[in-house]
Amino acid sequence: MQHFNKYTIQCFLILYCILPIGTNKVQAQKNLVQNGDLESYINCPYMATGIVNVMPTYWYYACRTYFNQNGYANACANGINSNASVPLSAQGYQIPHSGNGYVIVDYLFSNRTYLQTKLRDSLQKNKKYYCEFYIVKWEDLQVSCNNHGMLFTKNAIYPDTVVNTCGPLNIVPQILPYGNPIISDTMNWIKINGIYKAQGGEQYITIGNHATTSNTSYIRNYPSANTYMAKYLIDDVSVIPLDSMCLKADAGRDTTIKVGDSVFIGSYTNGIDTIKWYNAAGQVIDSTRPGFWVKPSATGTTMYIVEQTVNGCYSRDTVYINAVLPLNFINYNVISTKEKSVENIWTTANEINVSHFNIQRSLNAKDFTTIGKVKAENKVLNNYTFTDDKLPITNEPLTLYYRLQSVDNDGRKQYSTVKSLQLKVNSAVSVYPNPAKDLVNISCIGIKEVNVINSLGQTIIHRNLNNNHYQLDISSLPKGIYVLNVISKLNSVYNEKLIVQ
Repeated sequence: MQHFNKYTIQCFLILYCILPIGTNKVQAQKNLVQNGDLESYINCPYMATGIVNVMPTYWYYACRTYFNQNGYANACANGINSNASVPLSAQGYQIPHSGNGYVIVDYLFSNRTYLQTKLRDSLQKNKKYYCEFYIVKWEDLQVSCNNHGMLFTKNAIYPDTVVNTCGPLNIVPQILPYGNPIISDTMNWIKINGIYKAQGGEQYITIGNHATTSNTSYIRNYPSANTYMAKYLIDDVSVIPLDSMCLKADAGRDTTIKVGDSVFIGSYTNGIDTIKWYNAAGQVIDSTRPGFWVKPSATGTTMYIVEQTVNGCYSRDTVYINAVLPLNFINYNVISTKEKSVENIWTTANEINVSHFNIQRSLNAKDFTTIGKVKAENKVLNNYTFTDDKLPITNEPLTLYYRLQSVDNDGRKQYSTVKSLQLKVNSAVSVYPNPAKDLVNISCIGIKEVNVINSLGQTIIHRNLNNNHYQLDISSLPKGIYVLNVISKLNSVYNEKLIVQ
């Protein structure tokens, strides 16, 4: 007979209290999708050993286009097969939503690829389930489309065998993204989720574009594209019984935006039983949508409250949208200096979440090129300067046009007014900075030779060139005054005083 001391008994009682017994809440929340994260596999998807059409465990292509020869990608193939490697492959770069792998699906206009699996258990009649998967567009294909959905069926659409091609099923899936938008983002994984009330007996899910081509909206990302194929990646698929969880209300993130801009509040979850949105005064402003866009017309903070009930679980959430004035360019000027450069000087107010300013220059007031970048300070009042010391070389007066482009942290852009300045004839040599310590920039039309001459008349640096701009290293020269001798292709000779610090 085994004997227990008091410490053993105490440990036994603690484990008895914390370990699950029978079917508890945590177990009931188990994902009904086997290998939903697409990490488990029998064979790594590389072709070096002749393995093709490898799929993650429990998953298969119910149907595929003739382009989709190897649809599973995993980091295990790195260095072996570039088509199946992660995150860098022959067709683009994408980090999985989680883990090391994802599955590729594509939609040719006449054909479809469908990703299918059998659930752990069949769904129960009238029971509700929370369903989601993540999707992102593959970089290499030219077409983006909508109708990315999850279909529940009692029987497999197609058996677990290789099907070369098949057309659209022409079925509306139970789970579609809110608003069914065209998905064209190639960087950020997008969650498609919703609530499904089971008819009873459903055992299979099929992910893909189930609609006909005529009922699918699409855009061609490249106007010259001559193919009609959209390609997407799928990861992290879940089907969870709702009676094992409380789906919490989601009003979105507190956000600061500029007056006149829009922001989405709420969620994209379809199928919520009841939902109500309130303003700060307690008035109902919407009772049909899980989320929507708001566009404040005045400065200040606006509060929105959402209440929802899902499968008997009530919850609420609050979001605050703070609207501020747009960035204000108080003044902006461009000034020509004696050092043959142009100073950009500007002052701003109302900087909120501004990342940086791009200084842009043009020769025709239409086509602008960024010539510099200044980090934003985001203070109440901000003063900036930028020196354009790489001016064009010209034999006749030339008008330059400048503008400022502010770039927010979220990528939004705003522009200043355009300023102009006439550049005088600049065919002679331009030397900057001067005085200098390490490097000196030399500009002249058709530089043939550059010489540095010391006080004894000795040429201590000589360069044979064939360009209009040259950066000369003077870091080895002692401090002092030198003559910079520049000879152009027209044999014009320019002598400039060069001060080395």
